Amino acid sequence: MSEDHPRSVPAKYSPLQIRLYVTGVVILVAALIGACVIYLTTPAPDSAEQFYAAKDPRYQITLQQIGGTAEVIAAGLHQWFDSLWNGKALAYTVAALGAAAAVVCFLIGHFLAFDLPDERGDERDS
Repeated sequence: MSEDHPRSVPAKYSPLQIRLYVTGVVILVAALIGACVIYLTTPAPDSAEQFYAAKDPRYQITLQQIGGTAEVIAAGLHQWFDSLWNGKALAYTVAALGAAAAVVCFLIGHFLAFDLPDERGDERDS
């Protein structure tokens, strides 16, 4: 075949799209395996940790007297965010973040609208 003929069958996916899809699959599989390992190896929560939680009414009353209602809400959000990185909740966090990263890779690969030049360096103008 000579180089003057265009390709008869265009490629369905560009190499960059294929790399993004493979990257998304690898991220998803690694995140799910990591989440399973974390979930299975995490010990049971300590009862003292639950006793000293920010949901204690005395703590909330004192916190509201010092900083107001906004401080109570901010402390609740802070405790919730901190709880995402401990125990079995960490397994769910890792799985969710991995799934989100994989979806981003899939979407970028799907909506990739531009074609990269061939790696062979086609010169059809000359």
